[in-house]
Amino acid sequence: MLSVSTAPFDGYDLSVAISEIARLGIRYVEPAFIQGYTDPFCEDVFSPANAKRIPKLLKDGGVSCFAFSAHMDLGSDDAVSIFTRRMEFARQLGAKVIVTNAAPSDSRELFLRNIETLARTAESLDLVIGLENPGDGKPNLLNGGTDGATLIRQIGSEAVRLNYDFGNVISHFFEKRRPEEDFKDALPYCVHLHIKDVRQNEDGWYFTEIGQGSIDYDSVLKHFATECDSLPVSLEIPLRVTRAKDASPRRGPHPIPLDHIRKTLRNSVDYVKTRLRVE
Repeated sequence: MLSVSTAPFDGYDLSVAISEIARLGIRYVEPAFIQGYTDPFCEDVFSPANAKRIPKLLKDGGVSCFAFSAHMDLGSDDAVSIFTRRMEFARQLGAKVIVTNAAPSDSRELFLRNIETLARTAESLDLVIGLENPGDGKPNLLNGGTDGATLIRQIGSEAVRLNYDFGNVISHFFEKRRPEEDFKDALPYCVHLHIKDVRQNEDGWYFTEIGQGSIDYDSVLKHFATECDSLPVSLEIPLRVTRAKDASPRRGPHPIPLDHIRKTLRNSVDYVKTRLRVE
């Protein structure tokens, strides 16, 4: 199963993102609400009105929502109430997976209490929480494949798995760890994958079409094709975002031109589809 995230369309209305993704012949759209990556938003975006509007946009575009990105710190005091509302919203869109960050490494105790409650809620909603490895270089409970696997085993719930992000590994470890090997420890605990490619320059890192960055996706996708071709993947290419030398995200002042987004996504979809048996 192949989805495309709405993240590349930051600055455009969601209706534009959905229609453009549908034009690619893609059947699944991953709506993205990620602070620092997309238009700033408040919790009101997860409203009853949007819970009606977005499914209609998806239906009109002939696409569905399998995964929903709503990243936040699950080690915060108000995480349970905020993320519960986001999970309920995701299910109203038809999502089966909701993607989020875990928590900074110094929030372990509160995170574990929160995730126990959130896991029960996810089970009741028939939803899986996909915890994602970050890319900001700051110590986290889930930095990469090995500690991600350890964290999932500690949580011990089928409703909490991993959403492994290959591109984030590059900046998070400042080029000192490679996703081509790191992901293998995470794979048995994954429910979903984010595929994005990245290159380094003198200012930090920027995102590219798949196959044009520094990640050896030929070897990665060959591994998928032989070992786990049924695992859902999503192309998440936040073209408007770069990462500074300290790995912090920098959102550009203007939306990326649609022609550039179209070309990047078309080439990326073609690249992945020639290497994976995905619909």
